[in-house]
Amino acid sequence: MKKMKAGVIGIMPMTRDENELWANIKELGKIGFKGAEGAERWVTNAEGKVDPDKLKKLKSYGISPIDVSVGSGAALKETTAGAIIERAHNLGVSKAVVFHGAAFFAKGGKVVTYDEVMEEIEMFQKVAEECKKEGVKFSYHNHDHEFTIDFKGLSVYDMLLAYAPDLYMELDCGWATYAGMYAPDLIRKLTRGGRLTLMHFKDFLPGSKIKHTFPQLDRTMTQKFTGPQFCAIGAGALPVYECLKACQENDDIEFITCEQDFPHVWKGMDILKMDYAVLKESGMVL
Repeated sequence: MKKMKAGVIGIMPMTRDENELWANIKELGKIGFKGAEGAERWVTNAEGKVDPDKLKKLKSYGISPIDVSVGSGAALKETTAGAIIERAHNLGVSKAVVFHGAAFFAKGGKVVTYDEVMEEIEMFQKVAEECKKEGVKFSYHNHDHEFTIDFKGLSVYDMLLAYAPDLYMELDCGWATYAGMYAPDLIRKLTRGGRLTLMHFKDFLPGSKIKHTFPQLDRTMTQKFTGPQFCAIGAGALPVYECLKACQENDDIEFITCEQDFPHVWKGMDILKMDYAVLKESGMVL
């Protein structure tokens, strides 16, 4: 069976200092990571264009860009499929992601309507269709509410699959697990349907419910919301080994991308070292 590579999104210590940023990226490579989502911002110049020298430097540390991204469905309304395709081609990647849709705002107590969700899904399909023509797989990243909000007998996640046939999925198996799904089965289902192209691995302590402030929510939503207590991969509820085995069956899954929305005990590079060690020790990740 194939071996996958370890990727990362977030987690890495944030800094505006250019030298510190590149020192952190170099450390990622030393740990063993081979790719990063969101790396576009690291290699973009003041004019918003990919700097070939920065891209070369990134790769010299053993880190390849994985994708280009759009923050939300709302942000997607402000751009075009053409712009996403151009960014992907300039960066040399074939995958693009929108990181959340309307269902996400249920976290802030917003009532999400069927019409709102369907309008957004129609937009996702149009963008995905155009991207697909140019060799870019446009994907949707889930949280938990896509699985827990239902309309007319279908979850929002099933609606995405049914009504946006050209939309791929970036499965966040941690959030799926938190929503009560058995992630290995979901990975295999999406693989059989040819819909899975990217993975996020995150873990959380079973039964945990603590208060978070979600920065992606509307700024008027200032209270804290209950969510899982995230932990290093392998220390919590996620069936890590079975998820990795299921990912091996998907030829399109090149990277297992580590993510942790909110660190609680360990931070930054410490989390990344633990995450990588677990993935490496499985024998399924390089």
